[in-house]
Amino acid sequence: MSEEPNRLDDFAHRTRTVVTTAVTSVAVIALFAALTVVPPRSGAHDAPTVADASVSEQASAQQTLRYCPAAMTIADTESYGDEEFHTSTGDLASARRYAAFGSVFHAQADALGAGDATDGLVLEGADGKDDADVFIAGQDKNDDATMLDTRLLSATDGTGSAGAVASWATTGDITGIAAASCVTPALTQRFLVPSTTTGNTQQLVVANPADKPTSVDIAIWGVKGGRITPATSSILTVGADGEDDMLLNAAAPDEQGLYVEVTSHDAPVGAVVRSSAMDGLTPHGNDYVTPLPQAATTQTIMLPDADASTTLSAYADKDATVTLSWMSDHGLVDLGRLDVRGGKVALKELKDRPKDAHAILAQSDAPCSITAQSAVEGADGRRDYAVIDAHTAYAQSALALPAGIDATLAIANMGEGRATVTFTGYDAHGEETGTRQVKVDADSSTTLDADDLGKDVAAIRVDDADPAIVWGAFVTNAKLRDAKTAALAYVPATSLAVPRQLVHAFNDPGIVR
Repeated sequence: MSEEPNRLDDFAHRTRTVVTTAVTSVAVIALFAALTVVPPRSGAHDAPTVADASVSEQASAQQTLRYCPAAMTIADTESYGDEEFHTSTGDLASARRYAAFGSVFHAQADALGAGDATDGLVLEGADGKDDADVFIAGQDKNDDATMLDTRLLSATDGTGSAGAVASWATTGDITGIAAASCVTPALTQRFLVPSTTTGNTQQLVVANPADKPTSVDIAIWGVKGGRITPATSSILTVGADGEDDMLLNAAAPDEQGLYVEVTSHDAPVGAVVRSSAMDGLTPHGNDYVTPLPQAATTQTIMLPDADASTTLSAYADKDATVTLSWMSDHGLVDLGRLDVRGGKVALKELKDRPKDAHAILAQSDAPCSITAQSAVEGADGRRDYAVIDAHTAYAQSALALPAGIDATLAIANMGEGRATVTFTGYDAHGEETGTRQVKVDADSSTTLDADDLGKDVAAIRVDDADPAIVWGAFVTNAKLRDAKTAALAYVPATSLAVPRQLVHAFNDPGIVR
């Protein structure tokens, strides 16, 4: 940072004190810059102006880290009684994909605990071109958790990384498909978790990518009566470069839904919930539950095709009234409202969905978090479900698609005017496969088949969207279709905006004695 010319002469005799108006945020960045960043959001987050500041400069993270969970599995793998009653993952298969965009110096994926390994999976640009700004790599199996480490050249708009994991099976006890985007580690993660009644398993998995252990507090709120005292320990100790887990259905059984807050004391953590359901011996679906975005008053929940049934769950710190509207392809259709009592999970089953509605607009009088659980029916009574968090809009965003996955994009326009969105597809080498412009009316939604962007699309980017656009991908694959297996999963778009912090510097002669 530089001083004004008339202050150069006495610069050596005075002490400069650097402060920010967000001391806590800067402290976290200073301590953990090598590990994580604040979860990305669109635009810069400027601190308020300091009246006596002589110099102001924007600072940004030069590294991002994302936790990509291991393949879906059965939480309780113990075998009891007759062999026909033993749990099984069947023909489970999995894959993952990583993508980095924009002003990137280096991006690499390593197994959790690999530290500064030099033999990790390096993301590479289109045929090694010097001017490449899309870097992609993939793995056919994701048995173990990994960390995606991206080093940035600058914090320009459209810079960032995205990753996605998917697991699928046509036989066994976790049939269907589960998918998730990779998670940014943070000191606090929050979740809206499906039912913990009989037959439902909710396994919280916490990963610590730091080189020191951390203590993690688990706080839980339910549908019945607010905050719950866990029947098991409410503390996890997660070792350095390791994982630990907790069965939420054991900690808080017989609840129709949970709000869970995970708070780490010593290091940012990545966390997901592996959710699965059984009705007797019949699989009723599985999915990853990922951390909630920041609570908001206006947000959008994307929906799969009209054959799916959907239940909303919501949580707010204080009482909130949520006005809901279907977002059809020609505008809003009234859906009623959801009353949320502070500190208590609220549920609403959705009915009479218009066939052309691909999203829901939720507007509330107080910030709240909302999640949808959408389910589809299959043969022999089997079901599958996806857990879909509500999101606000991003101006630049992207997502990655694991190998062998087919995707249908759901797109919603939260704005007051018609929006034009340009989607660009890339293959596994970072080469552009095609583009498609999509026009979406105000307060409306539509869909786009990923195949319309070309063959074997591995990643999709939007870098010129109206800032009122929300989108994501509902995914499946040919193996599941051929077996007529119920399958439903969702991968949300990830913001391509590096968090920025406005730093103020000023002279304070008072500290010189």
